[in-house]
Amino acid sequence: MRTYHLQHRVSHAVVDFLGELKVSALLGLLEQAAVEASSDAGFDPAWYTNAGRVWVIHRTRLQRLVPVGGIDTLDLDTQIIDFRRARSLRRYLVRHRDTAVATATTDWVLCDMQSGRPVRIPESMQVAFGDGERAPTLPRLDHLPEAGPGAPVRVEVMVAPTHLDHIVHVNNAVYADFLENAAFALFASRGWPLRRMLEVGGALRIERLDAEYHSDGELDEHLLISTWREADGPALTSDTRPTGATLLQTITRPAGRDVLRARSVWTWRDKPAVVGAVPGRS
Repeated sequence: MRTYHLQHRVSHAVVDFLGELKVSALLGLLEQAAVEASSDAGFDPAWYTNAGRVWVIHRTRLQRLVPVGGIDTLDLDTQIIDFRRARSLRRYLVRHRDTAVATATTDWVLCDMQSGRPVRIPESMQVAFGDGERAPTLPRLDHLPEAGPGAPVRVEVMVAPTHLDHIVHVNNAVYADFLENAAFALFASRGWPLRRMLEVGGALRIERLDAEYHSDGELDEHLLISTWREADGPALTSDTRPTGATLLQTITRPAGRDVLRARSVWTWRDKPAVVGAVPGRS
């Protein structure tokens, strides 16, 4: 299958409070690679505009393997591994030198730009993306749960102009920031606000994320983020430094309609001794 290669120098402007590349920035890099890969295959922004078509992310699964930060140059390889009628699964491998630092897949849906409805992927696009090969049809994952155990911690956000991208759409990277901020509200409710984490030498950070998008928030719309800790995950008590957590989260409209469901696995990162360096893994 056709593989597209992207090289990227990490900016200190997109690292977090420990010096690690933000999840939202990494998701943005994956999206950039997908856009460039499409142009490289002959389907650039002008083609999509003329055809009235746009790709929309349906589901993203990300695993971060090694912390990277503002001192690192990343190499990213991506290729299509699956086609369905209107959907395409893209795989990504992110490396720093010879070390794999992240893997991901994104399930994209080709939609009509006006109606937002899924449309059939042209045969010419399948051939071009596959470099002459036909990608197989792979089974899709089960849906994520619509709720977790017990009462959630809830946070409300409003969709602001700065959350919108070039298709007036809340970008998947923005949703990742929504989820992360809501997760810290849950950690604070268990006695571990970020300030306390930093005081003991680190913080919980996302290691794995599975985000399933159901609909899109609209400008000025108020969205409700609910966060649960999975019962079979690591203990999270106020008297012991957390080693990790597994969270279920949903973003819904006030009337209850799903915008997004997510599961994330968090692990402890040690604060680096040198300002601007990357954090360590406990």
